[in-house]
Amino acid sequence: MRCFCGIDIGGTGVKLALLDENKTVLSMDDFSTDSIHGLDAFLEAVSFSLTKMKSYAPGAEVLAVGIGCTGPLNIETGVVENPYTLPELEGVCLTAPVQSALGIPVYIENDANTAHLGEVSALDASDSGDTALITLGTGVGCSVRIGYRLFSVPGGIHPEMGHTSCGIDSDIRCYCGKVNCMENILSGTAVNRDADRFFGCTPEEVFENPDTDAKKRFCENIVHGLFNSVTTLSGIFNSRIIILAGGMTVFYNKYVLGKLENRIEMLEPGISVIPEVVTAKLGKDSGRIGAAILARMKFENRI
Repeated sequence: MRCFCGIDIGGTGVKLALLDENKTVLSMDDFSTDSIHGLDAFLEAVSFSLTKMKSYAPGAEVLAVGIGCTGPLNIETGVVENPYTLPELEGVCLTAPVQSALGIPVYIENDANTAHLGEVSALDASDSGDTALITLGTGVGCSVRIGYRLFSVPGGIHPEMGHTSCGIDSDIRCYCGKVNCMENILSGTAVNRDADRFFGCTPEEVFENPDTDAKKRFCENIVHGLFNSVTTLSGIFNSRIIILAGGMTVFYNKYVLGKLENRIEMLEPGISVIPEVVTAKLGKDSGRIGAAILARMKFENRI
């Protein structure tokens, strides 16, 4: 049975999945990022997890491995350039050592892209090939597909579109240097930070009881910032479906998505691309499933 392994490396955990050629999940495993103390420990943990997953899938022949890794990441060299959340792997090339340890081809991508591949696999017939994914979590990440292919720029670095303007200014400057980037307005860090410092409560409480002009402006800024972000992506990249993913998805789905859809309905067809905005279906598993799909696509030279 031909299979592909996906590895999703995040700041807190490493998640793995084994998929067959029909994208059926055969087994999963995970281990803590805190358990990684250098490359050798990472390789040992990956080998152990893969062996364990194969034991639950008798006859599995793993043909390739895909890795989705939180950035910054150089996808051409396979080098992690992330001293902030992956200090033990910063400056390390992952692809060659993992390939040597496992004896099979290994491919790597930014984790927003692998999550994107995972989520579009759940779209089935509704996938137009022109899609975007916005991860709304501790930070904000973006991934774009054009004609079924992931968008990238020369040089091997995934573009940090989460640090582009969303049209709303903060009085606090993001570490990127801007005051109006998506991450500084829409991320879980920013939304919770501002609700606490302005109102001494959670953003959920503000949306449920916007009883002052300041609270109304807070809610309006988040809705408008997401509207600007979604319509900018769809306008530039012709994205027909935009997927909202990440740890803040529940918040945005409950408090923002309805208001966002009402505004999108006001766009003029023929002048604007009218995107369908949906929330992620695979949740925390989209990255590892997408990494396995990446492995198959790369192995079969389809990406």
